[in-house]
Amino acid sequence: MIEGIKLMTLQEEGQGQRELNLAVVLPKGDDIWGVLAPLRDTPWAQEIHTIPGDVLSHALYGYCTPLIRVLGTPPGARGSRIPDEVGACSQIQTCVMRKPYCRPGPKLPDCYDAPSDDLQVSYLASVVALAWRDGRYVLLVEGAEHSF
Repeated sequence: MIEGIKLMTLQEEGQGQRELNLAVVLPKGDDIWGVLAPLRDTPWAQEIHTIPGDVLSHALYGYCTPLIRVLGTPPGARGSRIPDEVGACSQIQTCVMRKPYCRPGPKLPDCYDAPSDDLQVSYLASVVALAWRDGRYVLLVEGAEHSF
């Protein structure tokens, strides 16, 4: 992953082997978008979930039920909501290994390159898409009830 995003796996006590894989964006000052700020005004932003800080705080201490309630759509399905014009790999026309799944989803290849004229947006969108592929919820945290 990249600096500014904390990867974690949580498991609620008493819930068996259910794990929650998270990629939590660390804020920069008062901006909860942190390193993902360039994605704020893109179609990708609609699929990056914002959760309350107290919900994450409870989950960090083993009480994941409130977090599970607010997570919504699973990570693998979030990519399917990204329109093709901003989701289909930028190399899809020229790549000799292109496949129908060269867009965000559960079979996304490691070589995925999100299309954008802005290289920073392309890179960050690719990071988000690969996190979803790996089953990670990409989360923004609103509120100061947690700390790392």
